[in-house]
Amino acid sequence: SNSLGQDDLYVDMTFAQVLDDKGLGATTADFGNMFRDAKYRLAHANLAARRNLRRGIPAWQAGLPEFNVHANDIDFQIESDFIGLMTPGLPQEANRIADRVGRVMNYGDGLYGGMFFGGMYAAAFFESDPRKVVEMGLRSIPADSGYGKIIADVLKWSTENPKDWQKTWRLITEKWDRGDP
Repeated sequence: SNSLGQDDLYVDMTFAQVLDDKGLGATTADFGNMFRDAKYRLAHANLAARRNLRRGIPAWQAGLPEFNVHANDIDFQIESDFIGLMTPGLPQEANRIADRVGRVMNYGDGLYGGMFFGGMYAAAFFESDPRKVVEMGLRSIPADSGYGKIIADVLKWSTENPKDWQKTWRLITEKWDRGDP
């Protein structure tokens, strides 16, 4: 009742607690149960997911677009870093956990954003080159997803324009800043 208006931190801590309590085999239902019962305030995909869970929608469906208008939001991307921190050097294991956790509140690119970040965090324990960390995170998501394509474009264009980040920015804007379909 006296929490900060910062669900990004609390959601991380909630899901980390599930792993502490249940172990690495924690299920999507385990994450959903603790998320549903948490008392702190939420917003966007997180709030929609909690409402879904409280209405009896199973955790693996709470982030689906049919039930969650914010399914493609960045909630899980913001809250997935704990997974990479708990799986140092193991981006594939981070990906397996992210797949179970992220479905509670997101779907599609909303889920892939969290998988990407979890993979980068896990990889960064043993890789110091930022570009390689991003490339390793990119391997955590489907290459043909919108999220995968934009990250691949950023990597490509930044290589082609190593001294002109503004040109890369313009190319990103021209291709990708067209609003949601």
